[in-house]
Amino acid sequence: MAVKVVHVSDLTGRHGDKSDFADLEVRHPDFRESIHLEVLQDEVESLLKSAARVVQLDYTAPGARSSQRLFVLVEDFNALARDQDMKAILMGALTAVHAERGRAARDGQKTPRTGGVGRGRINYASMEHAGEPHRGLITEAEKELVRNNLEAVNERLSRAGLRTISAADPKMRERYGAQIPLDEPVISPAAIFSSPLLVEIAHASP
Repeated sequence: MAVKVVHVSDLTGRHGDKSDFADLEVRHPDFRESIHLEVLQDEVESLLKSAARVVQLDYTAPGARSSQRLFVLVEDFNALARDQDMKAILMGALTAVHAERGRAARDGQKTPRTGGVGRGRINYASMEHAGEPHRGLITEAEKELVRNNLEAVNERLSRAGLRTISAADPKMRERYGAQIPLDEPVISPAAIFSSPLLVEIAHASP
């Protein structure tokens, strides 16, 4: 006895040959997992022509144990950057993750995944990470640390293969403040008083 396998569309219940069906992976905001449907091509053709571009976001609120999945129009997501370039922000975040992966690989540590989930919180207002490309706002503490230790920060960035910070770059001035020192050697007051070349001329009697 012969057995005939009938393929049915998950959307409409219409029959068709196996070769007529396409796979449609659905990521729906009401479901945590992706769902695969077998569909006929003509059932989704109109959607393919008119589908809007969206960004999938997994948002974890402060103190929350689970994330909330969002699907946002690309235009609405880009508007979150206001007067900044969203592509530049995303590229900076991706660059920072790759740099962290490189450091972790050199140190024999577990490499982080792309994005913030699973990564330890990095203190960019520290000499270990100040000046590195990263997402979000630059704190006043990080700005001050970069301005006051520009040479040391740039040396670390250069060793890590990251872009350095220059006062001649308008984007860097906007990011770290207009008071970024020029790329010229300077002598701090502490270095002057500790210099072996300093000679006491006279000592006043009490």
